[in-house]
Parts: sequence; C-alpha cells; structure tokens
Amino acid sequence: MTDRELMRQAVVALDLAMLHGEYPQDAGIFREISNAANALSARLAQPEPEPDKYLMEVECTKCGAKQDGVLTVTVPPKREFIGLTDEDFSAINQSCSTKLQAATSAESILKEKNSA
Repeated sequence: MTDRELMRQAVVALDLAMLHGEYPQDAGIFREISNAANALSARLAQPEPEPDKYLMEVECTKCGAKQDGVLTVTVPPKREFIGLTDEDFSAINQSCSTKLQAATSAESILKEKNSA
C-alpha cells in the first residue's frame, strides 16, 4: 500500500469519526479531527511526484576517482484507489454501534477492495 492510499484511508476514517462521533464542540477534539482530515485532503489534492532518475556521484573506494552517473528507478504502475460506496457506508452505519467499530469496518472493506 502506498503512502497516498494510506492517507486516503485515514481521511475516510477521520470522516467517519466526525460523522458518527459525539464530540462536544468546545472540547477541541472535533476541530483536531477536522484539521487532520483537511490537511490530508489538501496533500492528496497535490500531484504526486514521479521521480524515475536520480543524478549521483560515485567515488571509487580504492583510488578515489569520482564519476557522475544516473540511477534509473522503475516505478510500478499506479493502481486506481477504490473507495467506499454508498452501500458500504450504509452497511457500516447499520452494523456498527461505535466509532471504533465503524473505523475498523471501513478499514477492512478498503483493504479488501484495494489489495493487490
């Protein structure tokens, strides 16, 4: 699982916590959850860099000679992230009575849908 996929999962879990949570507005917990979800969403909206070549300088350990080179990295093909459907949200809402159950259920469904 990539970092972006993990961030998407975290956004979903945070959104579920805000949706099903019973937080007093003045406690600051709701605000912190909202800030975290917004920060992750903003980062996910930025394009992901795709570095595939790195310039590097190599030094020989025996003679000390230096040479510039290019390291090429093969980037695996990107898979499209599969999110939760309305049916998934409905099933979670009906079967879960706590925030922890809802988050765990959402995580399980997302892992199943996005496993390689």
